Amino acid sequence: MSFFDLISFIGIFVLIINTYFYFKSYLNYSIAFKVFSIYLFLTLLIQISSSVLFQLGINNLYLSHFYFISQFILLSFFYSSLEKKNSVKKGIKYILLIGLIFISIYYTKDPETYYKFNIFEIIVTSIPLIIYSFLFFLKRIDNEDKKFIYINSGLFLYLSCSTLLFVAGNIKSSLKEVLWYSNVSLYLVYQILIFIEWYKNFKSKKNIKNSTFIKHE
Repeated sequence: MSFFDLISFIGIFVLIINTYFYFKSYLNYSIAFKVFSIYLFLTLLIQISSSVLFQLGINNLYLSHFYFISQFILLSFFYSSLEKKNSVKKGIKYILLIGLIFISIYYTKDPETYYKFNIFEIIVTSIPLIIYSFLFFLKRIDNEDKKFIYINSGLFLYLSCSTLLFVAGNIKSSLKEVLWYSNVSLYLVYQILIFIEWYKNFKSKKNIKNSTFIKHE
């Protein structure tokens, strides 16, 4: 097993641990927490399915579409549920709807891309999440409430790197290899930060009263 494979395996292992702990605390916390827990579970299913197909020598690239689209949907709802302003919440939902419409039109016109990496899909689904993550930083930087700050930090780093990797396209192979290693390493960092988030802010039930961001949640 190469070092690259080891880092990738550890990342999936930490994802399994995170999925277990977040669902263990699922009923105790806010909508944002529940949505993120579902995101972890779906990500785990896609990762396992992708690994099995790879081992069997079967094309697994089409699973990337399920990953990017489900990530776009669930994390859009995640950030929407953390937002207090109704205008911003509606804005996130409109962007989500428009993005899904564009992707649907794209696949309708070029269905062959279903079995390839779709750069257009990656840009449409990732850029809005990076923007939401950055805005979340700005809102929480002077706020005493630091819940989800670890998740947000990991997500921002990981999405920024992975988006750069896929958009880079036909760059020199040596640089692409560096980006791949960076991507896998940052995914592991992302999963570690997700665990730290749970451990520091959601491990104990004493945080339940403070975990609701919006009264009608």
